[in-house]
Amino acid sequence: MSQTPSSMKLGLVMVFTAIIIAVGVLASFTLFVSQHPNSPSGEVDIRVINRDVSVNLNFTFLSSIPPNQGDSSYQNRFNNWRETGTYVGVSLTTIVELVGGMDPNDVIRVNASDGYYQYYAYYNLYPNSSVANLQGGLVLAYSYNGTTPKTWGDGPRIAFLPNDGAYSNDDANATTHPAWFFGSAGARWVRNVATIEVLHDVYISGSFHFTVIDDDIQRDVYLVDLALMHNLAGFTSYQNKMGNWRGNGTYQGVPLPAIIELVTTIDNDDIVNVTALDWAQAFAYYNLYPNETVYNYQGDLILAYVFNGTMVTAWTDGPMLAFLTPDGTYSNDDASQTTEPTWFFGSAGARWVRNVMTIEIIRDSFPP
Repeated sequence: MSQTPSSMKLGLVMVFTAIIIAVGVLASFTLFVSQHPNSPSGEVDIRVINRDVSVNLNFTFLSSIPPNQGDSSYQNRFNNWRETGTYVGVSLTTIVELVGGMDPNDVIRVNASDGYYQYYAYYNLYPNSSVANLQGGLVLAYSYNGTTPKTWGDGPRIAFLPNDGAYSNDDANATTHPAWFFGSAGARWVRNVATIEVLHDVYISGSFHFTVIDDDIQRDVYLVDLALMHNLAGFTSYQNKMGNWRGNGTYQGVPLPAIIELVTTIDNDDIVNVTALDWAQAFAYYNLYPNETVYNYQGDLILAYVFNGTMVTAWTDGPMLAFLTPDGTYSNDDASQTTEPTWFFGSAGARWVRNVMTIEIIRDSFPP
């Protein structure tokens, strides 16, 4: 299609405007560096990722952005105050907007160089007045009490700069999704940041959860935890005791082994007991880690939190254990072939525990 003279003129104006803006940014950056010869070095880069878009930030560039500065400190899990001092950095919001920003249903994952990570919600980066009063500015700090990396061994670091200079455990609890709060404000301050990534369409609000138990270790698992993990989805159904097919539909969830691995691992002689308010079922190691023969009967054993596009809690039967079989049908014969005889009550449907409340590892109990 041919272009009109007016459209060509508009295109040229846009190109020249882009060039002028780029030259202006480069000139401002060059002027800043010339005026600040002692700016932090660019020896260490931070990678910011949003799908296919990524930017590497060095400290010289970070220090060219108008800074956020404030006195702050945080409480540890013993309620002691730590790292009191003056922090200088760049708003995490500004950094994320370099790669396109985020939506309310997105999550930011900040990874440290040692593998530690924390998640931040939209309301942490774009707080309303109530959240802002508690957490203050959320920044990537590149300076602490006048020192910079590598002299400052903990930087670059995520820091909260509340107006009162004190990010308490109560502040953290009130401004953190319950899935990400483990009793300490300090845990939210990620040190030695290596990457910052935008994760799309994974935020699920609310306090609904179930619990994974291994002796005296317990962890509450929330819907947002499941959304952030590798999900499987597929059509399946089960037979009831009368031989009728029930539960036909598409289930989405997380493999049961991956949920247990949030807390621990299991061995061949362990049992996994899954309980609901009024029902329980036990599963063997081979149900969670099936060989080819078992897999052909049962497929993947998942904890589903979405059914036909409806998510817990609107889906009142979930979360539910479901078998994603290769042929989309989990028959009574399939269940008989993949269930310990003392656990089988003649029905494949009995193995699909609905409204799961706890997942508990019973050690050294197999065979029953």
